[in-house]
Amino acid sequence: MKKIVIDARLSGLKHAGIGRYTQMLCEHLNDLRFTCPQTLRAKCCRLAIYDLRMISPDIRHYTLAEQIKMPIILAKEKPDLAHFPHFNVPLLYNSPFVVTIHDLLWHEQVGTTATTLPVWIYWLKYFAYRLVLRHAVLSSRTIIVPSNWVKKKIVERFPEVSGKIQVIYEGVVQSFITDGRSAVGNETLAKYNLHPKQYLIYTGSLYPHKNVEPVLNVVQHLINLKFVVCCSRSMFWERFKKYIERKGLKDRVVLAGFVPDDELAILYKNALAFVFPSNSEGFGLPGLEAMAAECPVISSNAGALPEIYGDAALYFDPKSDIDLRIGIEKVRKDKRYREELIRKGKERAKKFTWEKMAKETMEVYAGCFGIRQGK
Repeated sequence: MKKIVIDARLSGLKHAGIGRYTQMLCEHLNDLRFTCPQTLRAKCCRLAIYDLRMISPDIRHYTLAEQIKMPIILAKEKPDLAHFPHFNVPLLYNSPFVVTIHDLLWHEQVGTTATTLPVWIYWLKYFAYRLVLRHAVLSSRTIIVPSNWVKKKIVERFPEVSGKIQVIYEGVVQSFITDGRSAVGNETLAKYNLHPKQYLIYTGSLYPHKNVEPVLNVVQHLINLKFVVCCSRSMFWERFKKYIERKGLKDRVVLAGFVPDDELAILYKNALAFVFPSNSEGFGLPGLEAMAAECPVISSNAGALPEIYGDAALYFDPKSDIDLRIGIEKVRKDKRYREELIRKGKERAKKFTWEKMAKETMEVYAGCFGIRQGK
């Protein structure tokens, strides 16, 4: 029996999109192992031959302790294959492993404006990042990426690894589909002092590349429209609050912080639209979740977003406030167009499932052991 160990330290919504991915990876791999009928196991890459183990030692990521302690812990586990759901593979770990790389953002967003750290610490961590990512890319058996766009970015910098990159799309949690359509959610709306179709919503971090501040420049010119920001991370939170105050928009912006899935589905369902203004995305999971909850999506045309959203979103140039405003006004005034976005979004979201992601990931494991699908 082959032993596969997954580094699950980043599992959970407190770690935003990577946390969702890691949590769903672990949960659905376990579901495959224990619920897949015996007659279908050959089609699931012989799940019975794997001993899956998820480990979550109390070691912070991006630290020296991670580099030193994780190889020791993994050596004790003695896996035949390890899976790191993020690029932070310890430099001293050279046993067989698979890595998921969600983007090359830190290659593109370089400089002290992209951090809240002191300058010397930032550059030290940036140098370490380049070393760690290079090790992850070059030493891995397989690189999993969430989109063809990320694959293209990796191949541009590391053309020698093009043959071992596997694109595996992420999925949508079922609760966004059921909760989003099953309840009006008056209590949730009252909690955040909101009214149906009188607010825009954004979910994600507030890193500079997310480009959220320009949305405020547009909202201030739109009458009777609030902007809800759902964010599970504190980094750049204070900077964003100060920007809101400078713009005089404290009464127009709802800083919701972390919002649980059941409430988030209701907020999506009742929003005028979900706005995703990012300058760079490797996948764009929040937009798919909004689509599943029957919320029209107004998206930047940057990164992997057009690949993932297809024709189910209204796209705008993230560098143009005017372009964004035109998009918002179109969704606000053209009821038929808005309903068409909702219909297309619901259909688009159905194409992305965590079950499919887990099966394709299991196939990657099988390939690392020389086992072919159905053999």
